[in-house]
Amino acid sequence: MHSTVLKRISAYLLDFLLVLLLVTLLSYVPFLNPHRKEYSEKYNELVNVYDRFADGEISQAEYDEAYVPIAYEMYRYNTSYVVIDLVIVILYFAVLPFFSGGQTVGKKLFQIKIVGKDEKKLNFYQYLIRAVVLNNVLISILLQAIVYLMDVESYEFFYRNVNLVGYIIQYATLFLVFVRRDGRGLHDMIAGTRVVLTENQDKKRIGQIQVEEQVLDSELERPKKSKKKDVIEARVIDKKNVVKKKENTNRKR
Repeated sequence: MHSTVLKRISAYLLDFLLVLLLVTLLSYVPFLNPHRKEYSEKYNELVNVYDRFADGEISQAEYDEAYVPIAYEMYRYNTSYVVIDLVIVILYFAVLPFFSGGQTVGKKLFQIKIVGKDEKKLNFYQYLIRAVVLNNVLISILLQAIVYLMDVESYEFFYRNVNLVGYIIQYATLFLVFVRRDGRGLHDMIAGTRVVLTENQDKKRIGQIQVEEQVLDSELERPKKSKKKDVIEARVIDKKNVVKKKENTNRKR
């Protein structure tokens, strides 16, 4: 596992929560999200249908028949929220790192940063592509397009399968981050980026490695010194024994 993996996951989770909080707060602003009330009503209606199904009041077929049109309307009312979310995602994951040396709030806290694959300076388009792939921006846009371009009878099949593709992309990205030696995910490979430790953190890591090597060297050196000491003591004892033998021999004479 690459040395930055846990830091990257922790940083992204923090960034995700910050973005979610900001988007949620902005969604309560009436002129930014004018259909919030209608969306909430449809959501509650969907929950009610599910509760009836869970209680056995309606069958699976009846639930599916009721679910599709309610969800369709709910997705359409959710467009403003999606737009707010996409704008904040681009600002946070593309614009902010571009002006802050490859760092978001989470990355700064965990002392990692985005750099070019060959340590070259990144341009804005690389940050933008990285943010789009990492956060499934194109998938979100396509899902909203499906809801507006298709009628209620035909949208569900395409919506469900495009959403599945989005999940596959996310899992593939996470899988690559875990298994690749350089820790580059799908978004890094497409954008030509990678995530590394900041200079201070890298120096700290190198210092820890040097300390560990010194401890290991001292542990390896200790048996050698002990063995050498034993050899010297054995020679001293042998010399003492030889002297005693000579003294005993002289006394007998």
